[in-house]
Amino acid sequence: MSARAPINHFGTTNSTRPFPPQLYQELPLFPPETTTSKDKETIDSLSEIYSIIIALDHVEKAYLRDSITDSQYTATVNKLLAQYNTYLNNENVRAQFHDLKHFRERFNIVASNAITRLERGIPVTVEHAIDNEQGQNQGENKFNGKNVAEATGNFITVMDALKLNYKAKDQLHPLLAELLLSVNRVTNVNFEHRAKLVEWIVKINKMQVDQLLTDNEVRELLFDLDLAYKSFYALLG
Repeated sequence: MSARAPINHFGTTNSTRPFPPQLYQELPLFPPETTTSKDKETIDSLSEIYSIIIALDHVEKAYLRDSITDSQYTATVNKLLAQYNTYLNNENVRAQFHDLKHFRERFNIVASNAITRLERGIPVTVEHAIDNEQGQNQGENKFNGKNVAEATGNFITVMDALKLNYKAKDQLHPLLAELLLSVNRVTNVNFEHRAKLVEWIVKINKMQVDQLLTDNEVRELLFDLDLAYKSFYALLG
Protein backbone atom coordinates (compact mmCIF):
# COMPACT_ATOMS: atom_id res chain seq x y z
CA MET A 1 0.00 0.00 0.00
CA SER A 2 1.46 3.34 -1.00
CA ALA A 3 1.68 6.19 1.51
CA ARG A 4 -0.72 9.10 1.09
CA ALA A 5 0.94 12.16 -0.39
CA PRO A 6 1.18 15.08 2.08
CA ILE A 7 -0.96 18.14 1.52
CA ASN A 8 0.88 21.46 1.65
CA HIS A 9 -0.49 24.79 2.79
CA PHE A 10 -1.37 25.77 -0.79
CA GLY A 11 -4.04 23.06 -0.95
CA THR A 12 -2.08 20.80 -3.32
CA THR A 13 -0.31 17.50 -3.01
CA ASN A 14 2.65 16.00 -4.77
CA SER A 15 0.33 13.74 -6.78
CA THR A 16 -2.77 15.88 -7.40
CA ARG A 17 -3.62 19.02 -9.32
CA PRO A 18 -4.41 22.28 -7.44
CA PHE A 19 -7.95 22.70 -6.10
CA PRO A 20 -10.36 24.56 -8.45
CA PRO A 21 -9.97 28.37 -8.18
CA GLN A 22 -13.59 28.86 -7.10
CA LEU A 23 -12.83 27.08 -3.83
CA TYR A 24 -10.59 30.02 -2.89
CA GLN A 25 -13.25 32.66 -3.58
CA GLU A 26 -14.78 34.39 -0.59
CA LEU A 27 -18.50 33.77 -0.30
CA PRO A 28 -20.58 36.86 0.55
CA LEU A 29 -22.84 36.71 3.59
CA PHE A 30 -25.67 38.23 1.55
CA PRO A 31 -26.57 37.73 -2.13
CA PRO A 32 -25.01 40.23 -4.60
CA GLU A 33 -28.37 41.92 -5.22
CA THR A 34 -28.66 42.72 -1.52
CA THR A 35 -27.54 46.33 -1.30
CA THR A 36 -29.55 48.04 1.42
CA SER A 37 -29.87 47.52 5.15
CA LYS A 38 -33.57 46.83 4.58
CA ASP A 39 -32.70 43.96 2.25
CA LYS A 40 -30.28 42.53 4.80
CA GLU A 41 -32.89 42.86 7.55
CA THR A 42 -35.38 40.96 5.38
CA ILE A 43 -32.89 38.13 4.82
CA ASP A 44 -32.16 38.00 8.55
CA SER A 45 -35.90 37.71 9.24
CA LEU A 46 -36.29 34.91 6.69
CA SER A 47 -33.44 33.03 8.35
CA GLU A 48 -35.18 33.43 11.70
CA ILE A 49 -38.39 32.03 10.21
CA TYR A 50 -36.40 29.06 8.91
CA SER A 51 -34.99 28.51 12.41
CA ILE A 52 -38.45 28.75 13.97
CA ILE A 53 -39.79 26.05 11.64
CA ILE A 54 -36.93 23.70 12.48
CA ALA A 55 -37.26 24.40 16.22
CA LEU A 56 -41.02 23.85 16.08
CA ASP A 57 -40.52 20.51 14.37
CA HIS A 58 -38.19 19.38 17.18
CA VAL A 59 -40.75 20.47 19.79
CA GLU A 60 -43.53 18.55 18.01
CA LYS A 61 -41.38 15.41 17.89
CA ALA A 62 -40.36 15.82 21.54
CA TYR A 63 -44.02 16.01 22.52
CA LEU A 64 -44.86 12.88 20.52
CA ARG A 65 -42.06 11.07 22.37
CA ASP A 66 -43.39 12.29 25.75
CA SER A 67 -40.11 14.11 26.32
CA ILE A 68 -41.89 17.30 27.45
CA THR A 69 -45.07 17.90 29.42
CA ASP A 70 -48.34 19.22 28.02
CA SER A 71 -47.84 22.62 29.60
CA GLN A 72 -44.23 22.92 28.42
CA TYR A 73 -45.30 21.98 24.91
CA THR A 74 -48.22 24.43 24.88
CA ALA A 75 -46.15 27.36 26.14
CA THR A 76 -43.27 26.69 23.73
CA VAL A 77 -45.46 26.24 20.65
CA ASN A 78 -47.48 29.35 21.44
CA LYS A 79 -44.25 31.33 21.72
CA LEU A 80 -42.88 29.99 18.42
CA LEU A 81 -46.18 30.64 16.62
CA ALA A 82 -46.22 34.20 17.96
CA GLN A 83 -42.64 34.80 16.77
CA TYR A 84 -43.45 33.33 13.35
CA ASN A 85 -46.46 35.62 12.92
CA THR A 86 -44.54 38.64 14.18
CA TYR A 87 -41.87 38.26 11.49
CA LEU A 88 -44.55 37.85 8.83
CA ASN A 89 -46.20 41.09 9.88
CA ASN A 90 -43.39 42.85 8.04
CA GLU A 91 -44.46 43.66 4.48
CA ASN A 92 -40.99 43.14 2.95
CA VAL A 93 -40.59 39.77 4.67
CA ARG A 94 -44.05 38.70 3.51
CA ALA A 95 -43.21 39.60 -0.07
CA GLN A 96 -40.13 37.35 -0.03
CA PHE A 97 -41.81 34.62 2.00
CA HIS A 98 -44.86 34.39 -0.30
CA ASP A 99 -46.55 31.54 1.58
CA LEU A 100 -45.55 28.53 3.65
CA LYS A 101 -45.61 26.11 0.71
CA HIS A 102 -43.36 28.37 -1.40
CA PHE A 103 -40.93 28.96 1.47
CA ARG A 104 -40.73 25.24 2.26
CA GLU A 105 -40.03 24.28 -1.36
CA ARG A 106 -37.58 27.14 -1.90
CA PHE A 107 -35.34 26.04 0.97
CA ASN A 108 -36.11 22.32 0.77
CA ILE A 109 -37.46 22.19 4.32
CA VAL A 110 -38.40 18.73 5.56
CA ALA A 111 -40.37 19.35 8.76
CA SER A 112 -43.82 17.87 8.32
CA ASN A 113 -44.84 18.15 11.97
CA ALA A 114 -43.96 21.84 12.10
CA ILE A 115 -45.68 22.57 8.78
CA THR A 116 -48.90 20.98 10.04
CA ARG A 117 -48.78 23.01 13.24
CA LEU A 118 -48.12 26.25 11.37
CA GLU A 119 -51.02 25.53 9.02
CA ARG A 120 -53.40 24.93 11.94
CA GLY A 121 -52.11 27.86 13.98
CA ILE A 122 -52.65 26.43 17.48
CA PRO A 123 -50.91 23.81 19.64
CA VAL A 124 -52.32 20.30 19.43
CA THR A 125 -53.11 20.48 23.16
CA VAL A 126 -55.36 23.48 22.55
CA GLU A 127 -56.90 22.00 19.43
CA HIS A 128 -57.92 18.77 21.17
CA ALA A 129 -58.18 19.99 24.79
CA ILE A 130 -55.68 17.39 25.99
CA ASP A 131 -53.68 19.49 28.43
CA ASN A 132 -53.93 17.43 31.62
CA GLU A 133 -53.24 20.48 33.74
CA GLN A 134 -56.24 22.37 32.37
CA GLY A 135 -59.94 21.65 32.20
CA GLN A 136 -62.19 19.47 34.30
CA ASN A 137 -64.30 16.44 33.59
CA GLN A 138 -67.98 16.96 33.02
CA GLY A 139 -68.78 14.29 35.57
CA GLU A 140 -67.42 16.45 38.38
CA ASN A 141 -70.19 18.97 37.67
CA LYS A 142 -68.16 21.82 39.10
CA PHE A 143 -66.23 24.51 37.32
CA ASN A 144 -63.88 27.28 38.29
CA GLY A 145 -65.89 30.50 38.36
CA LYS A 146 -63.04 32.68 37.12
CA ASN A 147 -62.37 30.41 34.14
CA VAL A 148 -66.07 30.30 33.25
CA ALA A 149 -66.25 34.10 33.36
CA GLU A 150 -63.18 34.43 31.11
CA ALA A 151 -64.56 31.97 28.57
CA THR A 152 -67.93 33.70 28.55
CA GLY A 153 -66.26 37.07 28.12
CA ASN A 154 -64.18 35.76 25.22
CA PHE A 155 -67.30 34.49 23.44
CA ILE A 156 -68.80 37.97 23.74
CA THR A 157 -65.54 39.65 22.67
CA VAL A 158 -65.28 37.64 19.45
CA MET A 159 -68.93 38.18 18.53
CA ASP A 160 -68.66 41.91 19.24
CA ALA A 161 -65.51 42.11 17.12
CA LEU A 162 -67.35 40.57 14.16
CA LYS A 163 -70.23 43.02 14.61
CA LEU A 164 -67.63 45.83 14.58
CA ASN A 165 -66.53 44.62 11.13
CA TYR A 166 -63.38 42.73 12.17
CA LYS A 167 -62.65 40.51 9.17
CA ALA A 168 -58.86 40.16 8.91
CA LYS A 169 -56.69 37.25 9.99
CA ASP A 170 -54.59 39.27 12.41
CA GLN A 171 -57.75 40.63 14.04
CA LEU A 172 -59.71 37.40 14.46
CA HIS A 173 -57.23 34.55 14.85
CA PRO A 174 -55.79 35.69 18.22
CA LEU A 175 -59.30 36.24 19.59
CA LEU A 176 -60.55 32.82 18.49
CA ALA A 177 -57.41 31.06 19.73
CA GLU A 178 -57.76 32.72 23.14
CA LEU A 179 -61.45 31.78 23.21
CA LEU A 180 -60.67 28.11 22.62
CA LEU A 181 -57.89 28.19 25.20
CA SER A 182 -60.22 29.70 27.80
CA VAL A 183 -62.88 27.09 27.05
CA ASN A 184 -60.26 24.38 27.58
CA ARG A 185 -59.48 25.82 31.00
CA VAL A 186 -63.08 25.21 31.98
CA THR A 187 -63.54 21.72 30.56
CA ASN A 188 -61.81 19.14 28.39
CA VAL A 189 -65.15 17.67 27.33
CA ASN A 190 -65.62 17.83 23.56
CA PHE A 191 -69.02 19.55 23.69
CA GLU A 192 -71.20 20.06 20.64
CA HIS A 193 -69.99 22.74 18.18
CA ARG A 194 -66.51 22.91 19.76
CA ALA A 195 -65.12 21.30 16.60
CA LYS A 196 -66.62 24.19 14.61
CA LEU A 197 -64.49 26.64 16.57
CA VAL A 198 -61.38 24.66 15.64
CA GLU A 199 -62.44 24.62 11.97
CA TRP A 200 -62.79 28.40 11.94
CA ILE A 201 -59.44 28.92 13.66
CA VAL A 202 -57.69 26.74 11.07
CA LYS A 203 -59.56 28.37 8.17
CA ILE A 204 -58.72 31.89 9.29
CA ASN A 205 -55.10 30.93 10.00
CA LYS A 206 -54.72 29.84 6.37
CA MET A 207 -55.92 33.22 5.07
CA GLN A 208 -53.45 35.68 3.57
CA VAL A 209 -52.69 38.72 5.70
CA ASP A 210 -54.52 41.04 3.30
CA GLN A 211 -57.47 38.66 2.88
CA LEU A 212 -60.80 39.39 4.59
CA LEU A 213 -63.78 37.25 5.50
CA THR A 214 -66.76 37.86 3.26
CA ASP A 215 -70.04 39.15 4.71
CA ASN A 216 -71.53 35.67 4.33
CA GLU A 217 -68.59 34.12 6.18
CA VAL A 218 -68.96 36.65 8.99
CA ARG A 219 -72.64 35.77 9.37
CA GLU A 220 -71.82 32.06 9.32
CA LEU A 221 -69.11 32.51 11.95
CA LEU A 222 -71.47 34.49 14.17
CA PHE A 223 -74.07 31.74 13.83
CA ASP A 224 -71.54 29.02 14.76
CA LEU A 225 -70.26 31.06 17.70
CA ASP A 226 -73.78 31.50 19.01
CA LEU A 227 -74.41 27.74 18.80
CA ALA A 228 -71.06 26.97 20.45
CA TYR A 229 -71.80 29.40 23.26
CA LYS A 230 -75.20 27.83 23.91
CA SER A 231 -73.63 24.35 23.95
CA PHE A 232 -70.93 25.56 26.33
CA TYR A 233 -73.52 27.20 28.61
CA ALA A 234 -75.62 24.02 28.63
CA LEU A 235 -72.52 22.06 29.65
CA LEU A 236 -72.16 24.20 32.76
CA GLY A 237 -75.64 23.26 33.93
